[in-house]
Amino acid sequence: MTFGYLIFVKTHDSIDYLQLAYGLALSIKNTQQEGYEKVALVIDDKSKLETLKSSWVFNEVIEWGEQAGWDGRAWMHDLSPWDYTVCLDSDMLFLRDHSHYIDYFIENCELYIPNKSYTFRGEEIFNDYYRKSFTANDLPNLYSFFTFFKKDSNLASAFFDLVKNITLYPKEFSNTFMQKCKPKIVGTDEAFALASNILGISDDISYDLDFPKVVHLKPMIQNFPWPANLVSDHVGLYFDTEGCLKIGNFQQLDIVHYVEKDFMTNENISLMEEIVWK
Repeated sequence: MTFGYLIFVKTHDSIDYLQLAYGLALSIKNTQQEGYEKVALVIDDKSKLETLKSSWVFNEVIEWGEQAGWDGRAWMHDLSPWDYTVCLDSDMLFLRDHSHYIDYFIENCELYIPNKSYTFRGEEIFNDYYRKSFTANDLPNLYSFFTFFKKDSNLASAFFDLVKNITLYPKEFSNTFMQKCKPKIVGTDEAFALASNILGISDDISYDLDFPKVVHLKPMIQNFPWPANLVSDHVGLYFDTEGCLKIGNFQQLDIVHYVEKDFMTNENISLMEEIVWK
């Protein structure tokens, strides 16, 4: 039995997604127990790994240049090299060990997608500022940023087959199933929600768990008493030499989806490299 994390990156004009994925992989190596720390990378240009000081943090590298749409994660089930996988957004950080949670998923789930996220203060997010189409169309509130699946699963296979079709034909699906408050882009969260609704499996793949706790740093859902374009405009993000992250006065203890891509600076990368080299 193999378990590992999976991250997708592809070339972008202004965002270095490989740098984000590298930071995430370093944080996984620095926090997870042996046997739960493997990372696979899907990338459109394998040669770019030559720029990294410790590219070995990626245990498997899959070069894939056929990513359809803006996000190739619809193909995660096809491309993962692991028997059990957690696929992650690249702009995330692990701040403590979550290995015992993985044991739960392996023992109890074929496919699991969270339906909760949290502010940097640890408050559960109920604000649908970025999810009006979910509310209007009565879609399950799924977050694709942490997707667990079993490779040898008919449930997961059927789900991702439909997600791929939604990704390839977003207008057709949104015109049919999202007629109220239609989104400009049918993203991965929307594709997951549509697929689970169409297949009638929402309760099977997403239910209330206290883990994983993912802090989602989109600005307008942080319960600020004022409008916000960036979380960093209002509170500081402080990353220290021990790999710990404080946001404002709140120490972060779980998984942080930091959203603002320029957070993953060369300085922060160097701090995590120093830890992984010890």
